[in-house]
Amino acid sequence: MFLRLLCLLLAAFLICDSVDETTDTPSVLLVLLARNKAHVLPYFLGYVERLDYPKEKISVWVRVDHSIDNSSDVLRDWAAQASSLYESVDFDASTGSPSYDNSSTQDWSAARYTHLMKLKQLALETARRRRMDFIWFVDVDNFLVNPSTLKRLIAQEKPIIAPMLDPPVRITYSNFWCGVDERGYYRRTDEYLPTLHRERKGCFEVPMVHSTFLIDLRVLTSKLLAFDPPHYEYNGDTDDLLVFAFSAQRAESKMFVLNDDVYGRMPLTSSEYESLEDEQEQMGAYVLNELTTDGPIVTSQFIKTFLPPPTDFGLDKIYVINLEHRPDRRLRMEAALDQLNIKTAHYVDAVYGKTMTENDLKEYGISMLPGYADPINHRSLTWGEIGCFLSHFNIWAEVLSLGLKEVLVLEDDIYFEPNFREAVIDTLNELDQLNLEWDLIYLGRKKLFHDKEDRVEGSKHLVKPVYSYWTLAYLLSKSGAKKLIAAKPLSKMMAVDEYLCLMFDEHPRDDWKEQFPVRNLNAFSISPLVIYPTHYTYDHGYFSDTETSDIHSKDKSSTSKEEL
Repeated sequence: MFLRLLCLLLAAFLICDSVDETTDTPSVLLVLLARNKAHVLPYFLGYVERLDYPKEKISVWVRVDHSIDNSSDVLRDWAAQASSLYESVDFDASTGSPSYDNSSTQDWSAARYTHLMKLKQLALETARRRRMDFIWFVDVDNFLVNPSTLKRLIAQEKPIIAPMLDPPVRITYSNFWCGVDERGYYRRTDEYLPTLHRERKGCFEVPMVHSTFLIDLRVLTSKLLAFDPPHYEYNGDTDDLLVFAFSAQRAESKMFVLNDDVYGRMPLTSSEYESLEDEQEQMGAYVLNELTTDGPIVTSQFIKTFLPPPTDFGLDKIYVINLEHRPDRRLRMEAALDQLNIKTAHYVDAVYGKTMTENDLKEYGISMLPGYADPINHRSLTWGEIGCFLSHFNIWAEVLSLGLKEVLVLEDDIYFEPNFREAVIDTLNELDQLNLEWDLIYLGRKKLFHDKEDRVEGSKHLVKPVYSYWTLAYLLSKSGAKKLIAAKPLSKMMAVDEYLCLMFDEHPRDDWKEQFPVRNLNAFSISPLVIYPTHYTYDHGYFSDTETSDIHSKDKSSTSKEEL
């Protein structure tokens, strides 16, 4: 009898142990609303497909809102193919006319807000009717780069919670507010930037989350949440965010933002676009610069991505300078250039100045420019700056040795503007049409003086540059490489960006210029610029391999490479 009971208990244990763990996994209704977003859907849906939450516990609810592009076709195809992955996929594109009355394709009119509120309310009622545990609103231009985003939001056990979405470089707009004014609109507070920059990390109560947020429908107060109609006490503007936030406030259902990790990324800009083509260009740059930050771009297994025609700009070579110990930057550049459809980039191992010794300098024939001191920090060159100069010098030398006519030189920590391809192609065409003799053309730089720069006659892209910093990106001709090498800069070394300005005779230090009597480099610059650094000196995440290294001094001649 005892043995039989033991066998029954063991069998029961084995049965329980074999039960699918997803039986206790909360169900989620994922709400996707799209309007003229066909150009982002392959990327957005790729990150959705990569989420590590059990797909059999996710129901997807998709609506297309008055689109004039082919968003409906893209999502219809995706819904048909992806339905086998999820518990269900509910797709509907029947939204009437392709535009709102008295509204452009991008305007947020009252009619558009009203329609959006009704769609979100319908999604909320669908989730309630189907007894879903959670409803998750995700804007289709928010990219969920962290596969664990949904799991980690649910684990916080908050009534309404958003993963903080990182903004693009130089933008401070995200999907949460730390303060609101008396009308419910955004108000900057002291907590906002430290939260955005993760100077404080955690899960924080805030008065507003939007764009991508999760609602726990198991919480009793969630029954009082609404998008439409507005709460009877609400007397503000017709806006889905404000209406919902007011209902949450009245229901005492608190909102939270989670910023302990990188979860997703916001679009390039929150401003409205003048035309659909502008938004496509902006999103192209966003994909290049923001998504490649997280490694190779993820795309949907069901939707083809659009790439521009392949190009090498008609140049002999495209160089990318990359330190061997920075594979992260190389991966990012490879992904970005793939999206630009530039397949011919040649990656050059940068000279790592931190590992150099005085003996290495002797082999190169390097001597410091007499009297040189960094104009800002009042110090000698760092070993990293020496390595940076040599990295560029070696490219100039290769241009001459191989007889290359025109090349593009890129560093590996750059941010492409939306019109990068178009501007470079137009500029090269202009050079031919104007029959302009040129040696170097900046694509990215830091203008140091506020002096007006003269525009090249007949050109819509080119100016004559004044004193500038950075060597982020530039076009170089064979004649330019010849002039830069002929001046023998290794025997009078300075920072490479200082040297370029000196060679086109726009440097403020006359005593330095005297040591280079021939300063006839024909230099120009694209204006506006099409390349910027990914990070500025005081930005969160900034790191310089050149300026953070030790300062060169002769007493290091006996220092080993390991110590450096």
